[in-house]
Amino acid sequence: MATIAPPSPSASPSGAPPQVEPTPVAPAPAPAPAQAPAARERIAHPLQELIAREDRRKRRRRLVRWGALVGVVLLVAGVWLLSRPKPVPFSARFRQEPVARGDLLREVQATGQVEAVTTVQVGAEISGRIQSVLVDYNSRVRAGQVLARFDEQLLHAQQAQAQAGLATALAALGQAQTDSLHAAQDLVRVEGLYALHQVSESDHDAAVATARLSAQKVAAAAADVTAARGALDVANTNLAHAVIRAPIDGVVITRNIDPGQTLASVFQTPVLFTVAADLREMQVVAAVDEADIGTLKEGQRATFTVNAWPDRVFQGVVTQVRNSPVIVQDVVTYGTVVSVANRDQALRPGMTATVRIRTAEAHGVLRVPNMALTFTPPGERADSLPGVWTIAAGRLQRIAVRRGISDGEYTEVAGTGLAPGTMVLTELTPEGRQAYGIHH
Repeated sequence: MATIAPPSPSASPSGAPPQVEPTPVAPAPAPAPAQAPAARERIAHPLQELIAREDRRKRRRRLVRWGALVGVVLLVAGVWLLSRPKPVPFSARFRQEPVARGDLLREVQATGQVEAVTTVQVGAEISGRIQSVLVDYNSRVRAGQVLARFDEQLLHAQQAQAQAGLATALAALGQAQTDSLHAAQDLVRVEGLYALHQVSESDHDAAVATARLSAQKVAAAAADVTAARGALDVANTNLAHAVIRAPIDGVVITRNIDPGQTLASVFQTPVLFTVAADLREMQVVAAVDEADIGTLKEGQRATFTVNAWPDRVFQGVVTQVRNSPVIVQDVVTYGTVVSVANRDQALRPGMTATVRIRTAEAHGVLRVPNMALTFTPPGERADSLPGVWTIAAGRLQRIAVRRGISDGEYTEVAGTGLAPGTMVLTELTPEGRQAYGIHH
Protein backbone atom coordinates (compact mmCIF):
# COMPACT_ATOMS: atom_id res chain seq x y z
CA MET A 1 0.00 0.00 0.00
CA ALA A 2 1.39 3.38 -1.00
CA THR A 3 1.08 6.56 1.11
CA ILE A 4 1.44 10.19 0.18
CA ALA A 5 4.00 12.00 2.14
CA PRO A 6 3.18 15.41 3.51
CA PRO A 7 4.70 18.35 1.76
CA SER A 8 8.14 19.34 2.82
CA PRO A 9 8.62 22.60 4.67
CA SER A 10 11.18 23.55 2.16
CA ALA A 11 8.64 23.73 -0.69
CA SER A 12 9.34 26.18 -3.34
CA PRO A 13 7.97 29.56 -2.59
CA SER A 14 6.34 29.66 -5.98
CA GLY A 15 3.49 27.54 -4.57
CA ALA A 16 4.00 24.67 -7.05
CA PRO A 17 3.02 21.33 -5.58
CA PRO A 18 6.02 19.30 -4.39
CA GLN A 19 7.03 16.23 -6.25
CA VAL A 20 5.62 13.19 -4.44
CA GLU A 21 7.19 9.83 -5.02
CA PRO A 22 5.65 6.64 -3.83
CA THR A 23 7.80 4.72 -1.41
CA PRO A 24 7.36 1.32 -0.05
CA VAL A 25 5.84 1.40 3.36
CA ALA A 26 6.46 -0.92 6.12
CA PRO A 27 3.67 -2.30 8.10
CA ALA A 28 1.68 0.55 9.46
CA PRO A 29 3.64 2.17 12.18
CA ALA A 30 1.71 4.40 14.52
CA PRO A 31 1.69 8.00 13.33
CA ALA A 32 4.00 10.26 14.97
CA PRO A 33 2.37 12.34 17.63
CA ALA A 34 3.62 15.53 16.10
CA GLN A 35 1.82 14.96 12.80
CA ALA A 36 -1.85 14.20 14.14
CA PRO A 37 -2.99 17.83 14.73
CA ALA A 38 -2.01 18.90 11.23
CA ALA A 39 -3.94 16.04 9.63
CA ARG A 40 -6.95 16.79 11.72
CA GLU A 41 -6.76 20.41 10.63
CA ARG A 42 -6.59 19.40 6.97
CA ILE A 43 -9.65 17.13 7.37
CA ALA A 44 -11.67 19.62 9.47
CA HIS A 45 -11.20 22.53 7.10
CA PRO A 46 -13.53 21.23 4.29
CA LEU A 47 -16.03 20.05 6.90
CA GLN A 48 -16.23 23.48 8.47
CA GLU A 49 -16.82 25.05 5.09
CA LEU A 50 -19.62 22.55 4.43
CA ILE A 51 -21.19 23.28 7.79
CA ALA A 52 -20.87 27.01 7.19
CA ARG A 53 -22.52 26.72 3.79
CA GLU A 54 -25.37 24.67 5.29
CA ASP A 55 -25.86 27.27 8.03
CA ARG A 56 -26.02 30.01 5.45
CA ARG A 57 -28.68 28.05 3.47
CA LYS A 58 -30.73 27.53 6.61
CA ARG A 59 -30.55 31.22 7.44
CA ARG A 60 -31.65 32.10 3.90
CA ARG A 61 -34.57 29.65 4.12
CA ARG A 62 -35.61 31.11 7.46
CA LEU A 63 -35.39 34.62 6.01
CA VAL A 64 -37.51 33.55 3.01
CA ARG A 65 -40.10 31.96 5.29
CA TRP A 66 -40.28 34.98 7.54
CA GLY A 67 -40.42 37.29 4.51
CA ALA A 68 -43.26 35.27 2.99
CA LEU A 69 -45.09 35.24 6.31
CA VAL A 70 -44.65 38.99 6.70
CA GLY A 71 -45.82 39.50 3.09
CA VAL A 72 -48.94 37.42 3.67
CA VAL A 73 -49.68 39.32 6.87
CA LEU A 74 -49.22 42.62 5.08
CA LEU A 75 -51.41 41.44 2.18
CA VAL A 76 -54.19 40.33 4.54
CA ALA A 77 -53.91 43.59 6.43
CA GLY A 78 -54.12 45.53 3.16
CA VAL A 79 -57.15 43.59 1.97
CA TRP A 80 -58.85 44.08 5.34
CA LEU A 81 -58.11 47.79 5.26
CA LEU A 82 -59.43 48.10 1.73
CA SER A 83 -62.55 46.01 2.37
CA ARG A 84 -63.35 47.56 5.74
CA PRO A 85 -66.64 49.54 5.43
CA LYS A 86 -65.92 53.19 5.36
CA PRO A 87 -68.00 55.52 7.48
CA VAL A 88 -71.13 56.59 5.55
CA PRO A 89 -72.01 60.29 5.76
CA PHE A 90 -75.33 60.80 7.51
CA SER A 91 -76.98 62.47 4.54
CA ALA A 92 -75.84 59.69 2.20
CA ARG A 93 -77.90 57.17 4.14
CA PHE A 94 -81.16 58.49 2.73
CA ARG A 95 -82.60 59.07 -0.70
CA GLN A 96 -83.99 62.58 -0.93
CA GLU A 97 -86.26 64.46 -3.33
CA PRO A 98 -87.12 68.15 -3.36
CA VAL A 99 -90.51 69.63 -2.64
CA ALA A 100 -91.79 71.35 -5.80
CA ARG A 101 -94.80 73.18 -7.12
CA GLY A 102 -96.80 71.56 -9.89
CA ASP A 103 -100.16 70.37 -11.12
CA LEU A 104 -101.94 67.28 -9.86
CA LEU A 105 -104.67 65.29 -11.57
CA ARG A 106 -106.51 62.51 -9.80
CA GLU A 107 -108.01 59.94 -12.14
CA VAL A 108 -109.86 56.66 -11.83
CA GLN A 109 -108.88 54.02 -14.35
CA ALA A 110 -111.21 51.29 -15.61
CA THR A 111 -111.99 49.24 -18.69
CA GLY A 112 -115.29 48.80 -20.46
CA GLN A 113 -117.12 48.12 -23.69
CA VAL A 114 -118.27 50.59 -26.31
CA GLU A 115 -122.01 50.28 -26.86
CA ALA A 116 -124.76 51.98 -28.78
CA VAL A 117 -126.99 54.15 -26.63
CA THR A 118 -130.07 52.12 -27.68
CA THR A 119 -129.86 48.53 -28.85
CA VAL A 120 -132.97 46.46 -29.66
CA GLN A 121 -133.06 42.72 -30.22
CA VAL A 122 -135.67 41.76 -32.80
CA GLY A 123 -137.18 38.33 -32.18
CA ALA A 124 -139.86 36.05 -33.65
CA GLU A 125 -143.14 35.32 -31.90
CA ILE A 126 -144.15 32.44 -34.17
CA SER A 127 -142.57 29.25 -35.43
CA GLY A 128 -142.04 28.42 -39.04
CA ARG A 129 -139.72 28.58 -42.01
CA ILE A 130 -138.01 31.82 -43.03
CA GLN A 131 -139.05 32.63 -46.57
CA SER A 132 -136.92 35.72 -47.20
CA VAL A 133 -134.43 38.04 -45.48
CA LEU A 134 -134.45 41.58 -46.82
CA VAL A 135 -131.55 43.19 -44.87
CA ASP A 136 -127.93 42.37 -44.04
CA TYR A 137 -125.24 43.50 -41.63
CA ASN A 138 -124.79 47.30 -41.43
CA SER A 139 -128.06 47.90 -43.27
CA ARG A 140 -129.72 51.17 -42.28
CA VAL A 141 -133.39 50.65 -41.52
CA ARG A 142 -136.39 52.78 -40.62
CA ALA A 143 -139.00 51.98 -38.02
CA GLY A 144 -141.60 49.64 -39.57
CA GLN A 145 -139.37 48.52 -42.44
CA VAL A 146 -139.70 44.83 -43.35
CA LEU A 147 -136.64 42.86 -42.30
CA ALA A 148 -137.72 39.28 -43.02
CA ARG A 149 -140.79 37.16 -43.85
CA PHE A 150 -141.99 33.76 -42.71
CA ASP A 151 -143.63 31.26 -45.06
CA GLU A 152 -147.34 32.24 -44.75
CA GLN A 153 -148.96 29.22 -46.36
CA LEU A 154 -149.65 27.42 -43.10
CA LEU A 155 -150.67 30.66 -41.43
CA HIS A 156 -153.24 31.38 -44.14
CA ALA A 157 -154.65 27.88 -43.68
CA GLN A 158 -154.91 28.47 -39.94
CA GLN A 159 -156.65 31.76 -40.63
CA ALA A 160 -159.18 30.06 -42.92
CA GLN A 161 -159.75 27.38 -40.33
CA ALA A 162 -160.38 30.01 -37.67
CA GLN A 163 -162.80 31.84 -39.95
CA ALA A 164 -164.68 28.59 -40.58
CA GLY A 165 -164.80 27.90 -36.88
CA LEU A 166 -166.28 31.36 -36.27
CA ALA A 167 -168.92 30.80 -38.94
CA THR A 168 -169.83 27.47 -37.38
CA ALA A 169 -170.08 29.03 -33.96
CA LEU A 170 -172.31 31.81 -35.30
CA ALA A 171 -174.60 29.26 -36.96
CA ALA A 172 -174.81 27.25 -33.76
CA LEU A 173 -175.65 30.43 -31.89
CA GLY A 174 -178.49 31.20 -34.31
CA GLN A 175 -179.84 27.71 -33.96
CA ALA A 176 -179.67 27.89 -30.19
CA GLN A 177 -181.44 31.21 -30.20
CA THR A 178 -184.22 29.80 -32.41
CA ASP A 179 -184.62 26.78 -30.15
CA SER A 180 -184.69 29.02 -27.15
CA LEU A 181 -187.40 31.23 -28.69
CA HIS A 182 -189.51 28.17 -29.54
CA ALA A 183 -189.09 26.77 -26.03
CA ALA A 184 -190.10 30.11 -24.54
CA GLN A 185 -193.27 30.21 -26.64
CA ASP A 186 -194.13 26.64 -25.63
CA LEU A 187 -193.63 27.55 -22.01
CA VAL A 188 -196.09 30.46 -22.34
CA ARG A 189 -198.77 28.17 -23.80
CA VAL A 190 -198.18 25.45 -21.19
CA GLU A 191 -198.40 27.94 -18.35
CA GLY A 192 -201.74 29.21 -19.72
CA LEU A 193 -203.12 25.71 -19.89
CA TYR A 194 -201.61 24.84 -16.54
CA ALA A 195 -203.47 27.77 -15.01
CA LEU A 196 -206.72 26.25 -16.38
CA HIS A 197 -205.72 22.85 -15.04
CA GLN A 198 -205.67 21.44 -18.55
CA VAL A 199 -202.11 20.08 -18.42
CA SER A 200 -200.42 18.07 -15.80
CA GLU A 201 -197.83 19.40 -13.48
CA SER A 202 -195.15 17.19 -15.05
CA ASP A 203 -195.84 18.66 -18.49
CA HIS A 204 -195.54 22.11 -16.99
CA ASP A 205 -192.19 21.23 -15.35
CA ALA A 206 -190.89 19.76 -18.61
CA ALA A 207 -191.75 22.95 -20.50
CA VAL A 208 -189.99 25.06 -17.88
CA ALA A 209 -186.85 22.86 -18.03
CA THR A 210 -186.83 22.93 -21.83
CA ALA A 211 -187.01 26.72 -21.86
CA ARG A 212 -184.15 27.01 -19.37
CA LEU A 213 -182.04 24.47 -21.26
CA SER A 214 -182.57 26.37 -24.50
CA ALA A 215 -181.45 29.60 -22.85
CA GLN A 216 -178.30 27.89 -21.56
CA LYS A 217 -177.57 26.55 -25.04
CA VAL A 218 -177.80 30.09 -26.34
CA ALA A 219 -175.22 31.21 -23.75
CA ALA A 220 -172.93 28.31 -24.64
CA ALA A 221 -173.23 29.08 -28.34
CA ALA A 222 -172.41 32.71 -27.65
CA ALA A 223 -169.28 31.61 -25.74
CA ASP A 224 -168.30 29.42 -28.67
CA VAL A 225 -168.65 32.42 -30.95
CA THR A 226 -166.36 34.44 -28.66
CA ALA A 227 -163.78 31.61 -28.64
CA ALA A 228 -163.97 31.32 -32.42
CA ARG A 229 -163.44 35.02 -32.78
CA GLY A 230 -160.43 34.79 -30.45
CA ALA A 231 -158.98 31.95 -32.53
CA LEU A 232 -159.49 34.06 -35.64
CA ASP A 233 -157.72 36.97 -33.95
CA VAL A 234 -154.80 34.66 -33.07
CA ALA A 235 -154.61 33.45 -36.64
CA ASN A 236 -154.68 37.02 -37.92
CA THR A 237 -152.01 38.05 -35.39
CA ASN A 238 -149.74 35.15 -36.32
CA LEU A 239 -150.17 36.07 -39.94
CA ALA A 240 -149.19 39.65 -39.11
CA HIS A 241 -146.16 38.39 -37.12
CA ALA A 242 -145.00 36.48 -40.17
CA VAL A 243 -143.59 39.82 -41.33
CA ILE A 244 -140.62 40.94 -39.19
CA ARG A 245 -140.33 44.73 -39.03
CA ALA A 246 -137.73 47.10 -37.61
CA PRO A 247 -138.84 48.54 -34.25
CA ILE A 248 -136.63 51.67 -34.43
CA ASP A 249 -134.54 53.69 -36.82
CA GLY A 250 -130.96 52.45 -36.80
CA VAL A 251 -128.39 50.04 -38.17
CA VAL A 252 -128.50 46.26 -38.25
CA ILE A 253 -125.64 45.08 -36.03
CA THR A 254 -126.24 41.33 -36.14
CA ARG A 255 -128.27 39.00 -38.36
CA ASN A 256 -128.86 35.48 -37.06
CA ILE A 257 -131.08 33.96 -39.77
CA ASP A 258 -130.93 32.95 -43.42
CA PRO A 259 -133.67 32.13 -45.94
CA GLY A 260 -134.98 28.59 -45.54
CA GLN A 261 -134.08 28.35 -41.86
CA THR A 262 -136.76 26.92 -39.57
CA LEU A 263 -137.40 28.56 -36.21
CA ALA A 264 -139.17 27.19 -33.16
CA SER A 265 -140.49 29.81 -30.75
CA VAL A 266 -141.96 27.45 -28.18
CA PHE A 267 -139.82 27.89 -25.05
CA GLN A 268 -137.63 30.87 -25.94
CA THR A 269 -137.96 33.71 -28.39
CA PRO A 270 -135.18 33.45 -30.97
CA VAL A 271 -133.30 36.67 -31.73
CA LEU A 272 -133.28 37.33 -35.46
CA PHE A 273 -131.66 40.78 -35.64
CA THR A 274 -129.98 43.32 -33.39
CA VAL A 275 -130.68 46.89 -34.37
CA ALA A 276 -128.67 49.74 -32.86
CA ALA A 277 -129.96 53.28 -32.83
CA ASP A 278 -127.97 56.20 -34.26
CA LEU A 279 -124.28 55.25 -33.98
CA ARG A 280 -123.28 58.91 -33.95
CA GLU A 281 -123.94 58.83 -30.19
CA MET A 282 -122.18 56.05 -28.28
CA GLN A 283 -121.46 55.16 -24.68
CA VAL A 284 -118.85 53.23 -22.74
CA VAL A 285 -119.98 51.08 -19.82
CA ALA A 286 -116.84 50.94 -17.62
CA ALA A 287 -116.39 48.52 -14.71
CA VAL A 288 -115.12 50.70 -11.84
CA ASP A 289 -113.62 49.03 -8.77
CA GLU A 290 -115.49 49.42 -5.51
CA ALA A 291 -112.48 51.23 -3.97
CA ASP A 292 -112.85 54.07 -6.50
CA ILE A 293 -116.61 54.27 -6.94
CA GLY A 294 -117.01 56.72 -4.05
CA THR A 295 -115.20 59.49 -5.94
CA LEU A 296 -117.36 59.28 -9.08
CA LYS A 297 -120.39 61.39 -9.87
CA GLU A 298 -122.34 62.44 -12.91
CA GLY A 299 -120.89 65.24 -15.01
CA GLN A 300 -117.21 64.36 -14.49
CA ARG A 301 -115.01 64.47 -17.56
CA ALA A 302 -113.50 61.28 -18.90
CA THR A 303 -111.07 60.22 -21.61
CA PHE A 304 -110.54 56.81 -23.13
CA THR A 305 -108.64 55.00 -25.86
CA VAL A 306 -109.41 51.92 -27.94
CA ASN A 307 -107.03 49.47 -29.57
CA ALA A 308 -108.28 50.38 -33.03
CA TRP A 309 -107.10 54.00 -32.56
CA PRO A 310 -104.15 53.84 -30.12
CA ASP A 311 -103.00 57.39 -30.85
CA ARG A 312 -106.41 59.00 -30.46
CA VAL A 313 -107.94 60.11 -27.16
CA PHE A 314 -111.73 60.28 -27.06
CA GLN A 315 -113.51 62.74 -24.77
CA GLY A 316 -116.65 61.87 -22.81
CA VAL A 317 -118.79 62.73 -19.81
CA VAL A 318 -120.03 60.50 -17.00
CA THR A 319 -123.81 60.29 -17.36
CA GLN A 320 -124.66 57.45 -14.97
CA VAL A 321 -123.13 55.68 -11.98
CA ARG A 322 -125.07 52.48 -11.47
CA ASN A 323 -125.82 51.07 -8.04
CA SER A 324 -126.04 47.46 -9.21
CA PRO A 325 -122.85 45.58 -8.29
CA VAL A 326 -121.18 43.08 -10.58
CA ILE A 327 -119.31 40.37 -8.65
CA VAL A 328 -116.80 38.20 -10.51
CA GLN A 329 -114.53 35.94 -8.44
CA ASP A 330 -115.05 38.08 -5.31
CA VAL A 331 -114.12 41.26 -7.21
CA VAL A 332 -116.87 43.89 -6.96
CA THR A 333 -117.28 46.51 -9.68
CA TYR A 334 -119.97 49.02 -10.59
CA GLY A 335 -121.02 50.01 -14.07
CA THR A 336 -120.31 53.63 -14.98
CA VAL A 337 -121.69 55.03 -18.23
CA VAL A 338 -119.57 57.51 -20.18
CA SER A 339 -121.34 59.19 -23.11
CA VAL A 340 -119.28 60.18 -26.14
CA ALA A 341 -120.01 61.76 -29.51
CA ASN A 342 -119.15 59.58 -32.51
CA ARG A 343 -119.69 61.95 -35.41
CA ASP A 344 -117.14 60.26 -37.68
CA GLN A 345 -118.30 56.81 -36.48
CA ALA A 346 -114.77 55.75 -35.62
CA LEU A 347 -116.14 53.89 -32.60
CA ARG A 348 -117.93 50.60 -33.14
CA PRO A 349 -120.04 48.54 -30.73
CA GLY A 350 -118.03 45.99 -28.77
CA MET A 351 -114.67 47.79 -28.76
CA THR A 352 -112.67 47.54 -25.53
CA ALA A 353 -112.00 50.96 -24.02
CA THR A 354 -109.42 51.96 -21.40
CA VAL A 355 -111.13 54.76 -19.47
CA ARG A 356 -109.69 57.52 -17.27
CA ILE A 357 -112.25 59.49 -15.28
CA ARG A 358 -111.02 62.82 -13.87
CA THR A 359 -112.23 63.11 -10.28
CA ALA A 360 -110.12 66.05 -8.98
CA GLU A 361 -107.36 68.42 -10.08
CA ALA A 362 -105.13 71.11 -8.57
CA HIS A 363 -102.75 73.59 -10.18
CA GLY A 364 -99.55 75.17 -8.82
CA VAL A 365 -99.60 73.39 -5.46
CA LEU A 366 -96.78 72.06 -3.28
CA ARG A 367 -96.37 68.35 -3.88
CA VAL A 368 -94.15 65.60 -2.48
CA PRO A 369 -93.63 61.97 -3.53
CA ASN A 370 -96.06 59.59 -1.87
CA MET A 371 -93.07 57.62 -0.53
CA ALA A 372 -92.07 60.63 1.58
CA LEU A 373 -95.39 60.47 3.44
CA THR A 374 -95.00 56.79 4.32
CA PHE A 375 -91.24 56.70 5.14
CA THR A 376 -90.05 56.63 8.73
CA PRO A 377 -86.25 56.51 9.41
CA PRO A 378 -85.01 53.52 11.43
CA GLY A 379 -85.18 54.15 15.13
CA GLU A 380 -87.78 56.90 14.84
CA ARG A 381 -91.36 56.60 16.07
CA ALA A 382 -94.06 56.46 13.43
CA ASP A 383 -96.81 59.05 13.80
CA SER A 384 -100.47 58.55 12.90
CA LEU A 385 -100.67 62.09 11.53
CA PRO A 386 -99.23 62.75 8.08
CA GLY A 387 -95.75 64.24 7.89
CA VAL A 388 -92.40 64.18 6.10
CA TRP A 389 -88.80 63.84 7.33
CA THR A 390 -85.93 66.18 6.50
CA ILE A 391 -82.29 66.63 7.58
CA ALA A 392 -81.52 69.89 9.37
CA ALA A 393 -78.09 70.63 10.83
CA GLY A 394 -77.12 66.97 10.48
CA ARG A 395 -80.14 65.75 12.43
CA LEU A 396 -83.49 64.27 11.45
CA GLN A 397 -86.49 66.56 11.67
CA ARG A 398 -90.16 65.73 11.10
CA ILE A 399 -92.54 68.27 9.56
CA ALA A 400 -96.28 67.73 9.98
CA VAL A 401 -98.30 68.37 6.82
CA ARG A 402 -101.88 68.50 5.59
CA ARG A 403 -102.58 66.28 2.63
CA GLY A 404 -104.61 67.20 -0.44
CA ILE A 405 -105.34 65.27 -3.60
CA SER A 406 -103.00 62.62 -4.96
CA ASP A 407 -102.40 61.27 -8.45
CA GLY A 408 -100.92 58.03 -7.17
CA GLU A 409 -97.32 59.24 -7.39
CA TYR A 410 -97.35 62.72 -5.84
CA THR A 411 -99.55 64.25 -3.15
CA GLU A 412 -100.51 67.84 -2.47
CA VAL A 413 -99.20 69.00 0.93
CA ALA A 414 -99.15 72.10 3.07
CA GLY A 415 -97.26 72.68 6.31
CA THR A 416 -95.13 75.10 8.32
CA GLY A 417 -91.48 74.99 7.31
CA LEU A 418 -92.19 73.33 3.99
CA ALA A 419 -91.20 75.30 0.90
CA PRO A 420 -90.17 74.59 -2.68
CA GLY A 421 -86.70 73.07 -2.70
CA THR A 422 -86.93 71.48 0.74
CA MET A 423 -85.35 68.03 0.54
CA VAL A 424 -87.54 65.30 2.02
CA LEU A 425 -86.52 61.72 2.74
CA THR A 426 -88.17 58.98 0.69
CA GLU A 427 -86.21 55.80 1.50
CA LEU A 428 -82.87 54.35 2.60
CA THR A 429 -79.99 54.08 0.16
CA PRO A 430 -78.04 50.78 -0.08
CA GLU A 431 -75.33 52.38 2.05
CA GLY A 432 -77.96 53.42 4.57
CA ARG A 433 -79.36 49.89 4.76
CA GLN A 434 -75.86 48.60 5.41
CA ALA A 435 -75.21 51.28 8.03
CA TYR A 436 -78.41 50.43 9.87
CA GLY A 437 -77.89 46.69 9.48
CA ILE A 438 -80.93 46.17 7.28
CA HIS A 439 -80.41 43.37 4.78
CA HIS A 440 -83.80 43.13 3.08
